[in-house]
Amino acid sequence: MDGGDAEDSEGAQRASASALLKSFAATNRGLTVTVLAAGIGSGALLPAFTLATGALVGAVAAHRSWTVPLTILVVVFLAERGLDPVLEEAGQALWRQVDESMTRRLMTALARPPGLAQVESPAVRDRLVRAQGVLTDITPGQGAFYLGRTASLVVQGAGSLVILAVYSWWMAAILVAAYAVAFRVSRDHWHHVTLVLYGRTDRLRHAYYLRRVALEPTDAKETRVFGLAGWLVEGYRQRWLQEMVDIWRTRSEGWAAAGLTACGLAAAEGGVIATVVLRGAHGQIGLGQAVVLAQAVLGAAVLGRYDEGYWFLSECARSFGQVQAVEEEAAEAGGGVVGGTADASGMPQRSIRFDDVSFSYPGSGEPVFENLTLEIAAGRSLAIVGENGAGKTTLVKLLCRLYDPDRGRITVDGCDLREIDPAFWHRRVAAIFQDFVQFELTAYDNVAFGALANRSDAAGVAEAARLAGADRLVTALPDGWSTPLSRQLSG
Repeated sequence: MDGGDAEDSEGAQRASASALLKSFAATNRGLTVTVLAAGIGSGALLPAFTLATGALVGAVAAHRSWTVPLTILVVVFLAERGLDPVLEEAGQALWRQVDESMTRRLMTALARPPGLAQVESPAVRDRLVRAQGVLTDITPGQGAFYLGRTASLVVQGAGSLVILAVYSWWMAAILVAAYAVAFRVSRDHWHHVTLVLYGRTDRLRHAYYLRRVALEPTDAKETRVFGLAGWLVEGYRQRWLQEMVDIWRTRSEGWAAAGLTACGLAAAEGGVIATVVLRGAHGQIGLGQAVVLAQAVLGAAVLGRYDEGYWFLSECARSFGQVQAVEEEAAEAGGGVVGGTADASGMPQRSIRFDDVSFSYPGSGEPVFENLTLEIAAGRSLAIVGENGAGKTTLVKLLCRLYDPDRGRITVDGCDLREIDPAFWHRRVAAIFQDFVQFELTAYDNVAFGALANRSDAAGVAEAARLAGADRLVTALPDGWSTPLSRQLSG
């Protein structure tokens, strides 16, 4: 992602932030309301505790009855302690549900288009990495978890400022200005570091690929036989460090500004507290009032910090923006295969014909086919032989209508394949690709997936296995059709 893409990403994140609450509520309205209410309540209790403390100190100093302020103090304290577990448990539950909802949305968005262009697009793969928080190790649900805690800090700070403003508007104004500057400097630095990280998404994906190859059992045979373990570890380390150097440098660049901002903030807060202390020492305010004002300054200090809660919410908003972009692109592009309403039942009866077909993969200037003409008679076998990269798999993808030709057309019994509903046509095709998938599910599912509409037809599944000569293999499995085809799952 270059600088322009980074700006687009930031813009999308800000736009998504306005819909963050709506997105949480769409996942679970009840939990969202509970988390927000608990956070707001918890935040409001600190200013109340501050006022109750001042009242208690003032009563003791004036030798008045302190029963009422002490009672209020205890009630506020217990209420705050009671809200803590509510905030924790509701936040944890919302975290898991938001993550599940986001994952489901991504799976649906990628699975819905009938074509493969969306799935094989590097740009979409980058979006998926960012949407799932792979680069930052922050899932969208973690932002939901911090919703209540961040709301608590905002309410706490605002309430404390109101207490201070009632006594002295100019003291509150000084702190508001100092907090606004400190918060903005810290926020901009965090966002800048994040955008630098996102700008290296494609290269970091290469590093993570090496890590996956070293860890996953799928590739373990080759990595052992070829002695690749050391090479993979070193390759991952070097690629990862190469990209992290710029990110670490960006982080360090903010230290000077952060230091100056912290000094300015300390001067503003120190000046206000010193004024309170001096007025208390000269008898201009009572001891209870001095305690309230000093605690209010400390309570308002949270407004000057852009802490991890804000960042988590920001990343959650960014993730929602990435998911929405994937959904919109999938809906518009259809994975590169758009249109078609005709029924493919009974086809082909005569032949399938490639008529002057040219095709290049999206983003590639190299054509796989140019002016290809080929006719495949129905009911006949045809073998296509060629070197690696000659286009054999691509031809099958076009035949399955996983892509449409750039020029020319593919006809089935004279009907342009573009006019046929892709879903109907896929039901007419049985394909086993060179890099075929063996699902780590039961033997039954691996066969039944060939005709999902008839998955419940156990007799048909068994007959398909018999016709393919696989029935004896299934019989030999430990649990027959119920055996998972995975060493990791079956043990």
